[in-house]
Amino acid sequence: MLAKLGRSLGTVALDSFFITTQIATCPVDWWLSRRIGLTVSIPRDLYVPPGTLVLANHRSMLDPFLVTYNLGHQNWLTAVPMRYPVTPDYARRPVLGRAMRLIGAYDIGKTKMERAKKLLFTRGLLDKQRTVLLFPEGRIVEGGVITEEFHNGFKMLFAHDYPTLFVRLSGFTTDSFIHPKTVTDARIHYSPIIRGTAETKLQYMSTFFSPLAE
Repeated sequence: MLAKLGRSLGTVALDSFFITTQIATCPVDWWLSRRIGLTVSIPRDLYVPPGTLVLANHRSMLDPFLVTYNLGHQNWLTAVPMRYPVTPDYARRPVLGRAMRLIGAYDIGKTKMERAKKLLFTRGLLDKQRTVLLFPEGRIVEGGVITEEFHNGFKMLFAHDYPTLFVRLSGFTTDSFIHPKTVTDARIHYSPIIRGTAETKLQYMSTFFSPLAE
């Protein structure tokens, strides 16, 4: 009984901490969006329920902040705190890694076994009604190709009917915030909430992100 109570209190404390750190970045997120002239396309009355799986392509180191902030304050109460996995190349750096963990990041793992465990951890977060933001492109790759175990991980996550939101980012990079005059058309495009089978979500994902290949 006491152990269960302790875990519950620990979870509440951790969530409260991440809510505080993520909401505290909002003024900076607003400034970053304005700096590059970011255009946001979002479905009217979009509601992001707790436990949503958010999938976005990767453009810059600031993507987690931009994606979360531009969901709008109407979704902050349900989407925040948002957790997101990052590659060991960043997560295990002494200073940067600690800073990223303070705002909800976690190490996706380096070996196949570590990645498999972290995918189970990710599913556990979703089961506990936590929002998770994944960057499959440029995050969990080997030789420029999404690793087989992560592709299988998609199928595992999609097999559970977690509400899923796709986010397409284009027109900017990390350098854009240093040299905003080089930006021509910075955009974030949010899909509706997608539900259904794994096949339905994989097909929608392929169609939604296809403009990036043009």
